[in-house]
Amino acid sequence: MIVELCLSNFRSFQEVQLLSMNVESARKRLPANFTPIEQGRLGVLRSAAILGPNASGKSNLLTAIAALRWIVRSSADRKEGQRILPYEPFRLSDDGTNKPVNLELEFVVPSGIRYRYEVSFSSSRFLEERLYSFANRSRATVFERGPRDTWESIKFGGTYKGGNRRFPFFANVAYLSRAGNDASSSPFIREIYRYFESLTHVPAGQNLFSLLPLTQPSTLAAVSELICLADTGVTKVTMEEKEGVEDLKLPDNMPEELKEVILTENRVATKYWVRSQSGGLISFDSDEMSDGTTRLLQILPIVLQVLEASSVLLLDEIDAHFHTDIVDLILKLFQDPEINAKGAQLIFTTHDTNVLNSSFLRRDQIWFVSKTDGSSTLKSLDEYDRKYVRHDSPFESFYRDGRLGALPQVSYSSVKSAVLNALANRATADVEAPDAQSA
Repeated sequence: MIVELCLSNFRSFQEVQLLSMNVESARKRLPANFTPIEQGRLGVLRSAAILGPNASGKSNLLTAIAALRWIVRSSADRKEGQRILPYEPFRLSDDGTNKPVNLELEFVVPSGIRYRYEVSFSSSRFLEERLYSFANRSRATVFERGPRDTWESIKFGGTYKGGNRRFPFFANVAYLSRAGNDASSSPFIREIYRYFESLTHVPAGQNLFSLLPLTQPSTLAAVSELICLADTGVTKVTMEEKEGVEDLKLPDNMPEELKEVILTENRVATKYWVRSQSGGLISFDSDEMSDGTTRLLQILPIVLQVLEASSVLLLDEIDAHFHTDIVDLILKLFQDPEINAKGAQLIFTTHDTNVLNSSFLRRDQIWFVSKTDGSSTLKSLDEYDRKYVRHDSPFESFYRDGRLGALPQVSYSSVKSAVLNALANRATADVEAPDAQSA
């Protein structure tokens, strides 16, 4: 689970910004919404909602976490001199593109140990990389790397125990990426690597659809039942072999996981069964169903996987295809301590103000992103004065009234004037254009 994200000079976030999932107060308020850790000394939120206008930078927060995942999972595959792909500095200042991107993540792995991972990097090299452990509550250095360090000079703390710890790597490779995927490294380093690998990021508009999880009978049965219970009108969902499909010839160098996905989707099809007026079942293909129903089929296997693995789901624009009641349903799954017994998390962006419900979300679960002069800032509802925004205040009404900021600043009179001018110009152009038939 994520405890805290800190970032600066990344995409639209110029200055240091902090997204905290740490419960610092009001422990008696909606206690099911957070997971106690370290013998109850800390509490970590099970979910967080991020709101704000279009293009304010909401998606960039989730992308920052995905960037850390790439750094740990994939940077070791970089050849010497190749670009570090997540290097996306703030571009609207004179010196932003000459400064490093800074990302920090405090997190808890499934074994219960809390760590903090910090990286600072340019387009071609990692300038700083550090890992801290909080195994004994106080912070202890596991390893650290400075701008001039190589794989031969990286420094290790006394808490780094077991396995090999010094591995050759290039300047554009994160040490954690190189060590975490090596069988000879310490088990705790490999657990951290698997933690980052398990982070699931679903960008807005991405086609999630992979039939592979649904080929497992237990997953298909669970998803089918949940879709039926979600008032979609569907009675059951099945997977059927396609007829007359020839085996695809795929490149030998294609990753095996990708091959399996492509072959599965070429051989099987989803069928949605709906009860007719006479009581019989009629099958429908995916393209005959609503976007909401097919989207639900896509997201539910991911939700179940994240809950089972006690991982983190980063879901951009959760309301893109879902009715607000379905959004509430997904939130309830993560905030139910019986279902989410392992501390999985959902961090999502949304324009659905219905989630701003003080009886359902705590103040510290709600975050607003605003943008000024191209630079995004992040603020929690918990930072507002409690004299004006109490725990039981009508959050949605306050937000829509503009009391909390992070609303689109649109002047209707200016928009109206622009539209009238555009219509007038188009009409003039049509009159002045030569008649094609008389020419």
